[in-house]
Amino acid sequence: MSQLWVFLESLRESELVTLSSDEGRHVVARRLRPGDSVVAFDGAGHTAAARIESLGRRAVEIRIEQVDSLAAPTSRWVLATAIPKGERLATMLPMLVQLGVPIWQPLVLEDSAVRDLDARSARIQRILVESAKLARRPWLLEVREPCRLDELLAKSAPEEGICFGDRDGERVGIPHGAQLVVIGPEAGLSICLLYTSPSPRD
Repeated sequence: MSQLWVFLESLRESELVTLSSDEGRHVVARRLRPGDSVVAFDGAGHTAAARIESLGRRAVEIRIEQVDSLAAPTSRWVLATAIPKGERLATMLPMLVQLGVPIWQPLVLEDSAVRDLDARSARIQRILVESAKLARRPWLLEVREPCRLDELLAKSAPEEGICFGDRDGERVGIPHGAQLVVIGPEAGLSICLLYTSPSPRD
């Protein structure tokens, strides 16, 4: 059986930590006992070997042993999509984590059914943490605040590698080196883009 991953805001060697009620419930559900080992992580690239010190009805304490650090992904590319409706968000985010997407940029488009999203909400953070546990990823997916497509493109340069998803995307794939991948809704992207090079000065 694989070791249970538990989330902590910070990790310090030799520290005795009381898990949150949610994390403690996972320990109890796995029927772990004092002395059993778990993996603690903070979502910012740090993991730690830890052991259960005490296990009670109201609190579970673990002892942090050795903390390891994993460098951030070298490619910080961005996937930009429309905001999914309802429970589709809870399906999409874990899939992005499993695929190793580093950054998700929610878009507010002309035909968007959902136009608002609190990227720092407790619900989204809970989904990201649970998804990272299942995928065994020490870095949480970065979810940015929603913006319009024109705002996103204004901050991006063509030479950075911008890819627009289309119906041939499954066949063609994402070009190597693309730093921004934009996927529109079913109705498509209703925006016309034109990049021009600066005119040479006399």
